[in-house]
Amino acid sequence: MTISSVHQLLGMGDPTQETFKGRGKSELGQADFLALMVAQLENQDPTKPMDNNEFLSQMAQFSMVNGIEDLNGSFGSVSESILGSQGLQAATLVDRQAIVETDSAGFDGVAPVQGLVDQSEPMSQLELQVRDAQGALVRSISIDPSNARAVSFEWDGRDQNGKSVEAGNYFFAAAGAANGQVRSLPVAMANRIESVSLDQATQRVTLNLANGRTASLDEVREYR
Repeated sequence: MTISSVHQLLGMGDPTQETFKGRGKSELGQADFLALMVAQLENQDPTKPMDNNEFLSQMAQFSMVNGIEDLNGSFGSVSESILGSQGLQAATLVDRQAIVETDSAGFDGVAPVQGLVDQSEPMSQLELQVRDAQGALVRSISIDPSNARAVSFEWDGRDQNGKSVEAGNYFFAAAGAANGQVRSLPVAMANRIESVSLDQATQRVTLNLANGRTASLDEVREYR
């Protein structure tokens, strides 16, 4: 009498020929687990068959492995769905202004450049300096102090003589005076969102700004 192997009865190939082919030693998947269990059944001692409880325990482990793989697949689908949703939402922000903590802003030659000066304490005086890409001073602007932590300002794109400057990237620095001391203050500039990038590896949405820099969604302080 010819006795078929368990692999043949289950319609499986030889595990030594198929299951482990091309798989790294550190990887063990569902097919590997099933192949090992079937091989154990084929090679057990007929006089000392596998205990039912042990067999059920291995079946439970097999189900757990299968469930974990299914769960990983589900999480992957959910993650892709969330990333896609974030990308669609971020796409609606294109051409809007994003205020991000940065010292530069793109001037299109027409619309005024807006920004914020962050002050740790109310200042008695505030001054903003605008410089071009070569570092030359374009204009100094006095800003009315405020008790607010973030003081808004606007540059109309004109130099110290009232002449309109060319479009391009400009750099901004702020200083404030309080209690007889002068200190530099951080600024946050509004830049137009030119495009949006999605990173599958990090699951992050990146905004590409008009000043040539990028920002993540959580870095944006305000949209305008």
